Amino acid sequence: MNWTLIEMSIDCPECDAPVHVDGPYRTLLCSRCQSNIDFPEKVWADTLDDVPSEVPGMEPGTGSGSTIFGHFNMRLTTGNLVPYCIECKRDFNMGEDYSKGSGVITCPRCGSETPVFPAPQWFRNAIKGNCTLVVGAWPEGETHEPESDISGPVAYSCPQCAGSLRINGEDRLVECEYCQTNIYLPDDLWLRLHPVKKKTRWFFNF
Repeated sequence: MNWTLIEMSIDCPECDAPVHVDGPYRTLLCSRCQSNIDFPEKVWADTLDDVPSEVPGMEPGTGSGSTIFGHFNMRLTTGNLVPYCIECKRDFNMGEDYSKGSGVITCPRCGSETPVFPAPQWFRNAIKGNCTLVVGAWPEGETHEPESDISGPVAYSCPQCAGSLRINGEDRLVECEYCQTNIYLPDDLWLRLHPVKKKTRWFFNF
């Protein structure tokens, strides 16, 4: 059985911000402009078409990177690596560390947890390989956003009337309760409330 490492990001079609593709997902969210981005199955198929034939020819532990211009402006790294703990770099023994079904692999060295789940059928079709598992990514639809270091509402002054507002972070465009001015929260405050996800590596077998 072969494994490949994937590290991928695209430029948001709306604002050009980098968007990390941290798993086999057909919809992505830009953390800067909050746009939902469709990532069609055909794009997956075109992007990973050569993986089953190229990765086994790489030396174990090595990979290659490329910049792809097409449906998206994309940066892609693939590698011939078995799944490993991102925190302490220990390789997982997939025969011992994981049994059938979704869940997590607990690293016996550092105790950190790595998600693992059966590859969805659409992804198996896209890569044209006998893919059964995805490691290092959460199933599509599950949200695991980084937590903000701010707890509770934030006091913010209206730039129009200087009224004191309590911002809860639910919406980026808020209305001042005193002068009814619409206020677009600045990047520094919004990113404190909604930290940007770090790019992660994930793996699949074939």
